Order: sequence, then C-alpha cells, then structure tokens
Amino acid sequence: MRVYVNQSSIKGKIQDAMDDTEEVLRERLVQIAGTLSTASPVSTGAYTESFSVDTSGGRSIRRVSSEGREPYSADLVASQNIAFSNMISDIDSIEVLKFNKVQFKNGAPHATEVEIEHQVFGTAKDRFR
Repeated sequence: MRVYVNQSSIKGKIQDAMDDTEEVLRERLVQIAGTLSTASPVSTGAYTESFSVDTSGGRSIRRVSSEGREPYSADLVASQNIAFSNMISDIDSIEVLKFNKVQFKNGAPHATEVEIEHQVFGTAKDRFR
C-alpha cells in the first residue's frame, strides 16, 4: 500500500479557505462601517468625515474640526455616505489576514462628546459582538 500526498491539492484547499476567510472578514468590516455611518448624527459633517479604519499598529487617523462650520448645515445622507466611503477605502487598503486587529476610529475633536450622547461606537459594538 502506498500513500501519496498531493501538495498542490492541499495548497489549493488552504488558499481557498484563506480566500473565503478574507471575504467574510471584509464583509463584516463593511457591515460595521455601515452601522457606524448610519448611526452617526450629523450637524456640521465634521464627525462623519473623521472616521478611519486602520490596523492595530497603524497611526493614521482623520481629524476634521467643526470649527467655522454652521451647525446643522450638513446634509445627513451625504455626510453619512462620505463616512462610509472613507471607511470602505481604508478597508480596501488593509490586508486583513496579515494583521491581528483592525480598528475603527474617529479623530474629530468632539468625538468623545458625540459618543457620550449618541453611543455610535457602542451601537456597533453591541451589534457585532
């Protein structure tokens, strides 16, 4: 009796599993981005424009100030679409299987106050635990 190991078949199956895993992870990240953007209140649009997605060691963060902007001057849907587009762009640039952690951030100077009042990140955290 002989046993043959077909290495190319094994490698192919491993690659298929990794591709499926990456696709599922990306879908989940997109769902989280959608929840964050739709849960975001919009006054000037600075908060929504400040969302970013990065790896655990990454240092990039968007920081848009509402200073000089009129309160309630921003369009709700347009601002939420900007937030979603920015996060999708960030997600597309990340090799999700290469890093242990992906972080959603908001660098707006008033992000803490928005979170206290509206629980934007808390809503996403509760939904995707």
